[in-house]
Amino acid sequence: MQNATRFLLDDSHAGVGPDDIPSVFRLRQQFPRPTEPDLVAAVRREMAPAAAAVRPGQRIAVTGSSRGIANLATVVRECVGALRDAGARPVVVPAMGSHGGATADGQARVLDDINGITEASVGCPIESSMEVVQIGTTASGFPVYQDRICHDADGVLVVNRVKPHTGFTERVESGICKMLVIGMGKQAGASKIHHQALRLGMGRLVLEASRMIVDSARPQLVGAIALVENAFKETAVVQGVPVGGFDALVEAEGKLLERAYSLLPRLPFEDLDGLIVDEMGKNVSGAGMDTNVIGKKAGMTSPRIGAIYLRGLTEDTHGNAVGLGNADIMPRSLLPHVDLNSTYMNAFTAKRLSVCKVPMLVENELQALQVLLNFRAEEDPASLRLAWIRNTSMLDEMWASEALLGEARAASNIEVLSAPAPIRLDDALALAAP
Repeated sequence: MQNATRFLLDDSHAGVGPDDIPSVFRLRQQFPRPTEPDLVAAVRREMAPAAAAVRPGQRIAVTGSSRGIANLATVVRECVGALRDAGARPVVVPAMGSHGGATADGQARVLDDINGITEASVGCPIESSMEVVQIGTTASGFPVYQDRICHDADGVLVVNRVKPHTGFTERVESGICKMLVIGMGKQAGASKIHHQALRLGMGRLVLEASRMIVDSARPQLVGAIALVENAFKETAVVQGVPVGGFDALVEAEGKLLERAYSLLPRLPFEDLDGLIVDEMGKNVSGAGMDTNVIGKKAGMTSPRIGAIYLRGLTEDTHGNAVGLGNADIMPRSLLPHVDLNSTYMNAFTAKRLSVCKVPMLVENELQALQVLLNFRAEEDPASLRLAWIRNTSMLDEMWASEALLGEARAASNIEVLSAPAPIRLDDALALAAP
């Protein structure tokens, strides 16, 4: 039976009403913006060693990601083309752990829905299976699994973005090594490593298991293409990464990770009472909202955000609301859009119950602002330090409350685009920007 009770917070409880909502102004941040000037030529250039390593007639599995990676369909298409030109028979295989509801059909759909990867767009078959093969056990007792299709292929080309991970810090984080262990480990492998990580640490296990995979006879790795994005979700770096030896792989990926950290977008304020986020989803971050941005990654002390109000999910996340637990407030109307199977399967595999907890439910967006205004030390509504963003990967432009105007004007990398103006509320008490 659906819960019919409602949150009855009103102006008398909150002590503030629509007229007390602070005004906001528009700002633009300046970030470094390196881009790969000729993506197709870059992929073909970096694919040359891998293409030279294959023999005519060999069946080569190319990994496909569940993340929303810039230009991934183009990159995979050019990788497939280079392999075909070398006489190989490429196939694309989803390498995404438990995503897509941990089903073969679901993972194939994710390739299309999030990255536009279809047989027509990349020019080769797509083969999806959740079947795995255990290739060994690490010294810590962690069983290492591999996707059956990749294991049985004549070779595997790993394609992935290198970026800071949202849950751990290590020499390599989210990138080639992680895809070898978790993405290609499918649900079985991803679940096992997350379970072991409860006592040993994810970073250590990724290194241990990826060493075993690189040193194993199968899967036979023929190469890896690593991508790094700038703060505008554009391809900044395309680089072939050596996979013939573990140490060389980690060294190369580690340097790319340093580059990715240097290009990571940030919020322009270190101390906020509240953050409004229009949308979160798996195509934005593996954690729904990037914990590196909102300060929720283990060990981070800034930015300090008093409370986060999440307004919605991206269309491309298809109801996977992992990361919901990082928000503090959400509209009740968002609940029906949460796919519990996708969300819970992802949280179960990651062994993190907190990421799927439901925040405080508000009946309208005036209530959300009233909560933000009350959960802080200051009482004057005009002092509210508030930022309003679309999502955690799009931080070049945003709204900010008038209390932050002085800091914005004093910052050399911030351009103030508008004068402060009131946030509007429509007849349904939904937020509208000035």
